[in-house]
Amino acid sequence: MARRYSRRARGEGAVIETADGRLRGRLVIPYPDGRQVTRWVSGRSRAEVSRKLADLRRDTAAGQLADETVGDYLARWSAAIAPSVRPSTAREYIRHSAQYWTPAIGDVPLAKLTAAHVESVMAALTTRGLSARTVRYARTTLRRALGDAIRDGLLARNAAALARPPREERPELRPLTAAEVRVLLDATADDRFGPLFALLVSTGLRVGEAVALSWSDISEGELTVRRSVHRAAGNGYIFGQPKTRQSRRTVTLPAVARRALDTQRARQEAARAALRPGEWQDTRGLIFTDPLGRHVSPLLVSADFREAADRLGLPVRLHDLRHAFATLALGAGVPLKTVSAALGHSSIAITADVYAHITPELRDEAAAALDRALGVEQ
Repeated sequence: MARRYSRRARGEGAVIETADGRLRGRLVIPYPDGRQVTRWVSGRSRAEVSRKLADLRRDTAAGQLADETVGDYLARWSAAIAPSVRPSTAREYIRHSAQYWTPAIGDVPLAKLTAAHVESVMAALTTRGLSARTVRYARTTLRRALGDAIRDGLLARNAAALARPPREERPELRPLTAAEVRVLLDATADDRFGPLFALLVSTGLRVGEAVALSWSDISEGELTVRRSVHRAAGNGYIFGQPKTRQSRRTVTLPAVARRALDTQRARQEAARAALRPGEWQDTRGLIFTDPLGRHVSPLLVSADFREAADRLGLPVRLHDLRHAFATLALGAGVPLKTVSAALGHSSIAITADVYAHITPELRDEAAAALDRALGVEQ
């Protein structure tokens, strides 16, 4: 008598009645590396076999059949995910895995990793002097890796997601005032990156987006962000996609930005005219280049800005020009959603969180505006 199979949903296994009348269950377990392992159970009734198959599926999902260690899994995962994320993101995944997680819990079987393991590592990193933000970023890497392990059927719970991250004390944002911005722009007007500083503070662009701009990205008083410069795996930089999907955006150029771009074009044309034929190296039509037409490093721009800020006694970083744009725009009554779109934030909630110190003033202004509209005396 031939074996008889009962039909079950895909992934639930098969219940088989053998030639001698016994009942057996078969479950084929796929592994992320392409292997397939077949497991068998038996029972006196179909209900018992079905129950054992369910237990086997649960054990598989819980990682009890996975023999990988955390270190082995992270090495395999970081290599597998690299093609689907930005190079800078892949580099951070590898660094977090190699520097933080593998040395501490790399020998722990993946199936036995607990939230207590993760919290212990985070506590040790904090004791070493790492900031709460850095430790949180490291936890994010592990959380994503374990999330993919759950997707692949190796785990049932995400220990990193269950672990409590260290509390982060966000430093108070100290944006430049309008008067300080005017002083900064006047003082750096003749600096080599003066026009770039003016563009950043008047548009809210990230420095990586600004140094990747081409003249073809400027049209009829607007600027379109299509690329960004990122650190390469080794040394140097590469041109790639902006930080998020929302970072691909079009920004209206205020007069400050238009004048800065006019100045930069004149400087670049003069630098190119001073060279012999063939010496100009730019092939992308970049707006901001060195005297030979090569792209400029964001680190170089940041270093020049730090020198200018120190010279003027302004305790700010290059990235604070982006904050200055946002706070000045919000303070002038520009809607939060509009500012968020100009910044290229992936969510308006991010903008609201970063600039929470501005929102009370906006709420007060909204209430006053309503009173004025209704003719109510304040």
